[in-house]
Amino acid sequence: MIEKRNWHNLGLLLIGCLICLALWNKTSNPSISPDIPIFSRSITVYKLYTQNTSGHHNQFLYLPEKDYTQLIDLDFNFTLVNFGCNETNNALLLLVLVHSSPKNVAKRRTIRETWGKKDDNVKLLFLVGSVNSTEIQNILEDENSLHNDIIQGSFLDTYRNITYKHVMAFKYAIYHCPQAKYILKTDDDVFVNMPTMIKFLTFDLSPYGASNVLFCTPRFNSKVLRSYRSKWRVSFSEYPYRVYPTYCPGWALLYSPDVIYALYKEAQKTDYFWIDDIHITGTLTEKLSILHTDIEYLVLSEKNLGSIVENSQNVSVPFLYGRANMRDKEIRALWNFSMLHDSPKFIFRDVERKYI
Repeated sequence: MIEKRNWHNLGLLLIGCLICLALWNKTSNPSISPDIPIFSRSITVYKLYTQNTSGHHNQFLYLPEKDYTQLIDLDFNFTLVNFGCNETNNALLLLVLVHSSPKNVAKRRTIRETWGKKDDNVKLLFLVGSVNSTEIQNILEDENSLHNDIIQGSFLDTYRNITYKHVMAFKYAIYHCPQAKYILKTDDDVFVNMPTMIKFLTFDLSPYGASNVLFCTPRFNSKVLRSYRSKWRVSFSEYPYRVYPTYCPGWALLYSPDVIYALYKEAQKTDYFWIDDIHITGTLTEKLSILHTDIEYLVLSEKNLGSIVENSQNVSVPFLYGRANMRDKEIRALWNFSMLHDSPKFIFRDVERKYI
């Protein structure tokens, strides 16, 4: 009986020692918080290029001869096109392709006057489809003559054609801006903290580019909506499954050229599906085994957005993006904030460079 009691006491002592060891380890590493994603703790699935390596080449040379005039299942041409990347050298860090509705003149103006201002490291272009209105087309052409930053495709600019616009963005990047080290696809109601973004790409990643990059805010186990009351309704004939694959909302997608090239080739030969987020960053990435890197924590929180807009400006957490569906007032407030507050050289905490 005494022997059993001794073993019992010994077991309790061992458990107590393990608990003390765990607490000591946690307090001796205060910089590691379970609530904050840390770069060195995440799985590195991308490769950073160094000065002596290059992952960029003229990939369109390996595409079919008639690929340029095909967009998935459409005959295609660029009705408005700019060759701004030809003005840059091979050091172009970032190509920004902004999805915009043809009538959103004011939103494009806001971006040009704030985070989309000209920068030697960045080329920004607005992507639109064709219109049935001569008046709107004339406005677009006048706007483009003034700013030289609009890309227009020959498909009609409608909600059900948004996947065409996304793949057109890929086509433009591949054929007309292959020297870009990174490509950001976003929307015209989004704020990009461009000073911080440039530092993020230069220091946290690599100024020479990378591969396997798809940085976004993934969504998991999203159910397919079947209700006729939803604008996102999808019929069984369009998509027969109950749940979508893991995908990324399309308002902020940071790509490397190799990922764009792989997705573009697959999209060109895959049946059309109209929700581009699901189709491109879900179905096609799953098919190609392309992994998403979650940067949700680098999106400005609602609370901090409110603080900045209300001029309290007591925000010290670095961020790459505002939120989706932003108003003009919010975008301008964030831009003024970014001009007044120097962004950190490194955004990720406890950065550990790992070239794979």
